Amino acid sequence: MKVTDIVQALINVSEKGANIARIIRSESTLLDLLVQEKTGNQKNQRFVQDFKTLADVLVQEMVRHDLSISDSIYGEESNKFTNALGESIVVEILSSKEATSQMLSVVLDNNTEAAELLADVVHKKVHVDVDPDIKELDSLEISVDNVGVWIDPIDSTAQYIDGSVGECNGQGIVSEGLQCVTVLIGVYSKTTGIPLIGVTNQPFATYDSDSQSWHGNMSWGVCLNGKKIASVKSEPTSDNIGNNKSKCLVTSSSESQEVQEGLSKHFTIHHSAGAGYKFLCVFDGKAEGYVLSKSSTYKWDACGPHAILLASGGGLIYYNRLKELLGHENDLTDKCLKLQVRYDQSDSSSSSGAEKWCNKGGIIAYRSNKALIEILKCLQEYH
Repeated sequence: MKVTDIVQALINVSEKGANIARIIRSESTLLDLLVQEKTGNQKNQRFVQDFKTLADVLVQEMVRHDLSISDSIYGEESNKFTNALGESIVVEILSSKEATSQMLSVVLDNNTEAAELLADVVHKKVHVDVDPDIKELDSLEISVDNVGVWIDPIDSTAQYIDGSVGECNGQGIVSEGLQCVTVLIGVYSKTTGIPLIGVTNQPFATYDSDSQSWHGNMSWGVCLNGKKIASVKSEPTSDNIGNNKSKCLVTSSSESQEVQEGLSKHFTIHHSAGAGYKFLCVFDGKAEGYVLSKSSTYKWDACGPHAILLASGGGLIYYNRLKELLGHENDLTDKCLKLQVRYDQSDSSSSSGAEKWCNKGGIIAYRSNKALIEILKCLQEYH
């Protein structure tokens, strides 16, 4: 299959996923279901999971339905909803809008208006014009039998439900808010486990106060057979690394104080919600890296952004293997290639469920080798 066709398909489904996320927040019938707290007697007694889970599942199953590039498509959510009587409904995109609407109506306790709104958007065709630079990949093909796909349908669900608008700091980074929500899709090689193609869609990138509507931002990247091309145009510069005022990293607010203190010797630290958004800050040029010492991200969080990082000159390695780079500053590219996070296998054979696909040992996303060397210096000083 042509790589350009795969990229186009990924971009189209990511935009449809972003549309679903935006429509749920803009239609009062759907928004009420999303933000309503359902606990105790107020909880929907028919189904254990509530609407916030359905929003995730719907995007995930839409991607499965619309993509024909692989039989190996994995996501964060189960698509089975179980009611209080033990009866199960499998959420899937059916052959017609009417059939999907009927299925969703059962899940939504006969809320036909909400079901019809959702069915309409998941069956609507979406086509996004791709950057002309993608023609550089016209000669590349890939066997669909040798690739798998990881999906995170709505990353940073808590921010999505809350619905607040984050305020940018001087680096253009928000700490929380709808801007932190992302739709993440990545294609990886079953042979090497390394990501090949990735798309990150930010449904709520900018707010237009005149039209009172959100506009999205999409990034994609391909790193395959020696070719690297990405929609991200900004390049790391020596000024970014050399100027303490502009040199920054993103982390979670829950990152250990010890790690933050070590990194702050050479970087300004910014806290942000959402793994996908933090990756975006790195390949978008707002931050030199994203450091996480804990095992709290998953394959679906990282696969898509990782491909974009590789395509734009960076990468994603395991935090607990950083010391293996000591003394290899001169051949960092080759050494880092062996340390990249993999997506074809579990990092822990003893784990089960979601934990099976956790990125064990933490992660470091870096925008350039130069940025990674700076991070290495910081962590070397206090370890």
